Amino acid sequence: MKKSLSLLLPLFLFLCNPGVYAQNHNRMNGYVVDSAKTAIKDANVILIGDKDTLHTTTDQDGYFSFTKVKGESFLLKISITGYQDFTANYSFGDKKVLKIKHIQLKPDVHMLKEVVIKGKPNPIRIMQDTIEYNAAAYQVLDGDNVADLLKQLPGLEVDDGYNVTTMGKGMYKLRVNGKDFFTNNIKDFIARLPAGIVAKIQVIDDYGDQANFTGIKTAEPIKLLNIVTKPGMNSGSFGNAGINGGTNNQFGIGGNVNLWKDTKQSSGELGYNTSNNGAGTARSMTGGISHADEISKNMRYGINYNLGNNRSAFANEQAIETLNPLGTFYQKTLSNGESSSNSHNFNGNFSYKNKKFFLDGNVMVSYNNTENISSSVNNQWGVIKQDLENINQSVNKSPSINAGLNFSKILKNKKSSLSGNFSISSSSNQSDQFISTNTRYYDKTTELLVKDSLLNRNLFTDNNNQSFNLGFSYSLGLKRPKDTLARQHLNLSYNLSVGKNTSRVQTFVIDQLSKLPAFVDSLSTDYASVSVNQAISLTYGYSSNKMRYNFGVSASPTLLTSDYVHLGRKIRNNNLNYSPRINLSKTFSKSKTITLNYSGSNRNPSINQLQPVRNTENLQNIVIGNPNLRPSFSHNVNTSFNYVNAKTGISLQTGLNFSTVQNEIVTNVVLIQDTLNSLKQETRFENTNGNFRMGSNYALNIPLKKNKYSISYSGGLETSNRAVFINNNKRFSKGINISQQLNTMFTSKKISAGARLSYRFSSNNNVQNENPIVDVLGQVNGAVFYHTHNYQADLNSSLRLKMFTFNTRVNYSFSMNNGVGVSDNFKNVQRLGLSLSTMGRIKKTWYIDLKTSKTINTGYALSNTNPFIVSASLSKKFLKDQSLSFSISGNDLLNQGNNLERIISGSSIVDRRTNQATRVFTARLSYNISKFGGKSFRVDPD
Repeated sequence: MKKSLSLLLPLFLFLCNPGVYAQNHNRMNGYVVDSAKTAIKDANVILIGDKDTLHTTTDQDGYFSFTKVKGESFLLKISITGYQDFTANYSFGDKKVLKIKHIQLKPDVHMLKEVVIKGKPNPIRIMQDTIEYNAAAYQVLDGDNVADLLKQLPGLEVDDGYNVTTMGKGMYKLRVNGKDFFTNNIKDFIARLPAGIVAKIQVIDDYGDQANFTGIKTAEPIKLLNIVTKPGMNSGSFGNAGINGGTNNQFGIGGNVNLWKDTKQSSGELGYNTSNNGAGTARSMTGGISHADEISKNMRYGINYNLGNNRSAFANEQAIETLNPLGTFYQKTLSNGESSSNSHNFNGNFSYKNKKFFLDGNVMVSYNNTENISSSVNNQWGVIKQDLENINQSVNKSPSINAGLNFSKILKNKKSSLSGNFSISSSSNQSDQFISTNTRYYDKTTELLVKDSLLNRNLFTDNNNQSFNLGFSYSLGLKRPKDTLARQHLNLSYNLSVGKNTSRVQTFVIDQLSKLPAFVDSLSTDYASVSVNQAISLTYGYSSNKMRYNFGVSASPTLLTSDYVHLGRKIRNNNLNYSPRINLSKTFSKSKTITLNYSGSNRNPSINQLQPVRNTENLQNIVIGNPNLRPSFSHNVNTSFNYVNAKTGISLQTGLNFSTVQNEIVTNVVLIQDTLNSLKQETRFENTNGNFRMGSNYALNIPLKKNKYSISYSGGLETSNRAVFINNNKRFSKGINISQQLNTMFTSKKISAGARLSYRFSSNNNVQNENPIVDVLGQVNGAVFYHTHNYQADLNSSLRLKMFTFNTRVNYSFSMNNGVGVSDNFKNVQRLGLSLSTMGRIKKTWYIDLKTSKTINTGYALSNTNPFIVSASLSKKFLKDQSLSFSISGNDLLNQGNNLERIISGSSIVDRRTNQATRVFTARLSYNISKFGGKSFRVDPD
């Protein structure tokens, strides 16, 4: 076996072995981390041997080493401010090189009373797979939440919905001190956790728990946010309870509580809210409970159950204009109705891990029941002149279950490992739908009504999906380079995914005279498909504290079998794709890292894209599948470079990405004549090549005077090429997207201020949409794209005095949309907005909040006003910790809100308005809990 490996991998072994050199003394090295498995730098390490005493400190990555150790045994002492001293005895035995992994230092709880930082804190530290921000280097005020802290960190963006992105990538997973935190959902907690408990914020390239255990990191990572708390702040209780009422029949009551003690986490939630939203009654009921804890030192479990019941009336209107080589399409729609949903979700998980074995599993069960009734009036003109009145009633039931298991075993030689994964899932959707469509046809020349057609249909749908996934990975550990912590491995993996989908749709047309339903075979389906996806890969990997790379090759055969029972037709589609496997991460000195990742994956066409049967739910957009579609294969390459200067704090983060898809599935929109010589569209599906997207992201931050001032510049550039089929003719549309942003910030004990200037330009707005535009808008797509310009300026400041705190914000925005061929009905939209918001705190317990905004809109197709929005609130805090509060608020005091928005998607522009009440007065009494480490923290609402 060794001989074969030496023949297969001479180049790899030559590159990765640093050579053999003589040594006359014993050697030892180690790695020092905290409780969150984060490296601790500059720790003092003392080795006391039989004949001498040696001293060193840990480097940026927590590593230390001694090259000349005399004697067979020694005492090791490690110390650093903020952590308890570590002392242990070791002996070499028969070994000449001793490696000690993960020496964990515990926080020094006796230092919690006061921590005085006299030196200049280093704001950013860059390590392999991790960017770490020191919270002490940024402004943290009383009442700030974690989201307020994240907004200051270079390279991170937080929107109004608490979605966090970094360098153009979304972050979806949250941990605290390296451990799962309740739901792990970032949005659930960054607005509720106080910034005052945070010591560090870490952005981690996470390869998964299984990869972290084995050290075999070959897949593309996801972005994970880890919050490292200050010593003693790894436990607490937080939540709120309240009751509110107001105009528009408002009433609400409920609360939530979260109890956290390191690994033990329990939470509960219960709420009821009802109001008149302007279209009718809106009501919601929610509830949930969760608990997680350790059974033993190595075993952990968690359970979570949530339920929801919602009912809401709605009313909206929208106008659409679509540019197309065949002409211009116009559409205006008024719709109203009511929807309700009932959902239950259960999640259970467990994990076990020791030094040699890793196991985790999970099961998820859900049930959703939705009901919807709606009516709409749709007027179309331009290329197609028709009016439609629709009534749609539907009931849907969707149960599902998913279960999975992962394991890894370190083998006897401690260099090799065996891993596996197994998962099953089953889901179904049963629906009963009634559709009534009244279509009015007009003469093209005179525009007089020619025919009024009424079609009533009942659709009974039963879809079922089952999948089975199985995978194994064997990692063969190769000979380590001598006197290093580096490791080499040869990894062989195999993954199998089998999916079965069945779909049965029975369509009945109701006769207008007899009122009896008649089964229509041509509009019904009875379909089954089986897909088999396999992936076989061979990879060589090398990893050390400074360098990690994996090179290999992967083969991905796919088999798709479709059986159209009602047509007596079977179709098989086979495909085989080869792709390289590349993963590279290099850490240079002085906090510089570079990464490179390539990933490739198959994607099967959906049931709707395959079925060669007309889907007539929308009579003006009939969808017909293509049974000859082949699976698509995506190629994604991304690279990043991160740098920080330890002395100046200047940091630079950059990223490049490229993606393209073989056999990408795109829509082919065909206009056909109906029996009355009018037009309707059919949407078909084709495989095509030539689509790509290439872009870059960057963020430069320059702190000045110990981070008292800072200037940052960030942005992104992207170019893309998108294929569009119109009437079986293929066209390409090239686009470019630009985003630029300049930020400045000033902080002091009493005054802080920040300013932001930004510009965004887009000329290919729907390049990343997976769903075709015809499905979303019901209109024809075209190879013409609008241009969108957006300019923004934002200034915010804070004044903090002994008895008074004043916060203010001024915002200016200007956006404009234009495109060749825009009609007079849909003019270039220009939006000029100015907003001013102030929040004052008087005598520590009174809070005043005032928000105003003025918007001037031109160019909308819908009736438009230029609203002046004024909102205000007054609140009073009670009790010593201000946990009890009473507030009165008024939203849109002048009642000028119009809920108007414009959406640009490819060759279509959409003006949309939702009829909801905007002027609302509310009174609320609430009690808030926010205690961590035995100390109360105030968290002000955003």
